[in-house]
Amino acid sequence: MNQEPGVRSQGSGIQAWPNLVFAACILIPMLASLASARTITLTADDADEMASISPLAPRLSWVMGPQPGVFNTQPTLYWESRIALLMRFPITDHVPKGQRVTKAELTIIPNYVAGAVNIQVRRLLAEWGTGVCQQYRMTYPKKVEWNQPGGRGAGTDRTAKDTAMFKIIKVGEHAVDVTEDIELWYTGGAPNRGWIFTHERDVGIAYFASPYAPQTAGAKTWKLQITFEPQ
Repeated sequence: MNQEPGVRSQGSGIQAWPNLVFAACILIPMLASLASARTITLTADDADEMASISPLAPRLSWVMGPQPGVFNTQPTLYWESRIALLMRFPITDHVPKGQRVTKAELTIIPNYVAGAVNIQVRRLLAEWGTGVCQQYRMTYPKKVEWNQPGGRGAGTDRTAKDTAMFKIIKVGEHAVDVTEDIELWYTGGAPNRGWIFTHERDVGIAYFASPYAPQTAGAKTWKLQITFEPQ
């Protein structure tokens, strides 16, 4: 049957409706999910526990440089293989209840690199706190030693496997995925005792703004981004 120009038959419009309804059923939930997803950025300022420990000063909780026995107050972390950084973020204080963590990314920013530096990230298993140092994981209310000095006992002080590894060969931002750890801590699948960062290959050195350096805002360069959405 011939049809006048500019006139659409009823049949073609009726056939199009199922396709439109189907597309709407897919798109509306997707758009709702995107609209409700949220990303937050935490920095070292948000950490509730932090320490930098080393055999160079075995009873100190904050060692920034390679001078044996010296408390270094410079706003730079001279990260070489004998220094381990401990850091804990109170995840449930920042992610509301009833959420699903979809992505988490940890970012650090070296400002000087010599050689190839690999920074390993592992979850801490042992509880640590006041007075933490190379020898002890806490000194109050009583002294408790690490299973291995510096919190390096695999499967006891820290996990046996890396969560991630920063492979640093140049200055600038470096990011790794830590979604699995954040999910575990948020859901209660594992106690949140934070991470231990170590440079275990005795090759190279990297300088970072100290995660605790109020005078230079160094904490802002240590970032944890978490994306989550309602369950």
